[in-house]
Amino acid sequence: MDTKRNQTLEEIEENKIVNEHYQNRVMLIKKLLKTSRLATVDLCVHIDISEASYYRYINFTSYMKADIFIHACLFLKQYIESHHIPYTQEEKRLIKTLDLLVLRQIWW
Repeated sequence: MDTKRNQTLEEIEENKIVNEHYQNRVMLIKKLLKTSRLATVDLCVHIDISEASYYRYINFTSYMKADIFIHACLFLKQYIESHHIPYTQEEKRLIKTLDLLVLRQIWW
């Protein structure tokens, strides 16, 4: 029988931060999709993933790669801004919370 080693406090804290960050990424995509009023299939077709993959990502049964996340953010940002749809306060908060160098270049 395999046994797992005990995690250090630092590893536990790091895992907590990574999970929170990932949840914020997924929440941002979901909120941007809702704000844009696009169908899930529109996003999936544009970023070249299946709807099944999208639902695995948002249900946290599979991890979304960074390039897919960035591609989805860029697509939704361009759509929202081209249709003059304002960002919600929650979206602004999530963008700021994620504070990725890449996101900073995308939005600001």
